[in-house]
Amino acid sequence: MHRIRNLVVIVVALAAVVGISVAVHGGAKAPTVTVERVSYGDFQKTLPESGFLLRSGVVAVPALVGGNVHTLYVRPGDHVRAGELLATIDNPSLESQAASARADYASAVADVRNARIDESNAKVQYAAQLTSAKSALDLARRTYQADRALFTQQAVPRSQVDADRAKLIQAQASYDQALRQYRLGAVVGYGAASVLVAQANARKARILVNEQERQLSYTRVVAPEDGEILAIASDPSDPTRSIREGDPVTPGQALFTLAPDGGWVVKAQIDEQDVQFARVGQPARVSGADFGSRTFTGRVTAIEPVARAASQAGSTARQVPATITLDTSAPFFKDGMSADVDILTVDLRHVLVLSLSSILREKNGTAYVYVVQNGVLKRRSVVTGPHNDLTTVVRSGLRPGMEVVIHPDASLTSGMHVTVATPSPRPSSDEIQVSVGT
Repeated sequence: MHRIRNLVVIVVALAAVVGISVAVHGGAKAPTVTVERVSYGDFQKTLPESGFLLRSGVVAVPALVGGNVHTLYVRPGDHVRAGELLATIDNPSLESQAASARADYASAVADVRNARIDESNAKVQYAAQLTSAKSALDLARRTYQADRALFTQQAVPRSQVDADRAKLIQAQASYDQALRQYRLGAVVGYGAASVLVAQANARKARILVNEQERQLSYTRVVAPEDGEILAIASDPSDPTRSIREGDPVTPGQALFTLAPDGGWVVKAQIDEQDVQFARVGQPARVSGADFGSRTFTGRVTAIEPVARAASQAGSTARQVPATITLDTSAPFFKDGMSADVDILTVDLRHVLVLSLSSILREKNGTAYVYVVQNGVLKRRSVVTGPHNDLTTVVRSGLRPGMEVVIHPDASLTSGMHVTVATPSPRPSSDEIQVSVGT
């Protein structure tokens, strides 16, 4: 009897529990939620800026000497090759100085030739003098010896022998002097010093000729490299017109603006609050209203060290100029065209990515999401990383395959039964318009 009574009590209790459950849950329809499935993917964040196109390495071609423009050989838009003649400059003074220098050099070369002839003549003269003195000495010695022999035989008087001896002594002195002069001439090169001096003067004259001819060559203005002539400089005395033939020019005055072949850059202005995210070497995408559907890739190649006042009137913001060098170009590119730049500041591969609209935060900043497991909501705390306008990187708290509620509203609570709608696909990286965020 007791066992039967206990069973009745249990059945009644179960019925009560079921009744309460039906009253609580069965009486209201479970809310419908949209979820996305957590998965690994790529995450990118870009820095959107504006800028304008410019030729890379544009240079000014100056006049290196003064004078008057004689002939202009090119016009804006002309394509030129390196070394091609662009203009000539009249400067009679340079022509005169170059001619004078060439004449001086020719005279110096002649002096070298004459000095070498003098050197050769001096050597012959010294040798001839030595030979003559040696012959005279030999003759005096033979005469003296012969007369001494005759004197012993009393064939000649004593005075003859004394006269022969005096001539021998004089001949010996003349020979010794000629020998010393010959040896001294050999030491000093028989006048080689004069040759060296003449050669030094000739080298100096050659240097002056080279300098004058170099200055004269500057009257021919040539292209420093292949490229397009963008402009002819304005006349300093009349900015409304370009330099013309006959106009005076001064050394260093720009005559032409030349854009080298091939390279294009975008000069962008990065807002001062965003420059912390920009680095040299970061990839960039460049597009524009006038580019149609085409997008060009490039890379940040320079970030200037100084922030400048914004160009907008009345703005107190400051901007940092940056240069993006494009990988390719297009025939329709023109200097000064407006361009939109997206600098890739974050590029993460194979990370957990979640829609930003799935993240909820408490007042203290703690992030959490609602995960659906077997039709029941479960709250999970998460740690997030960098984010853009639509997505965020999830560092911890979730696993691939979990279903997370998108756009959760305030009525949702952990433990609630829900109905899952068809999952919405997360936007691809190409569809995401991203901007800098923390």
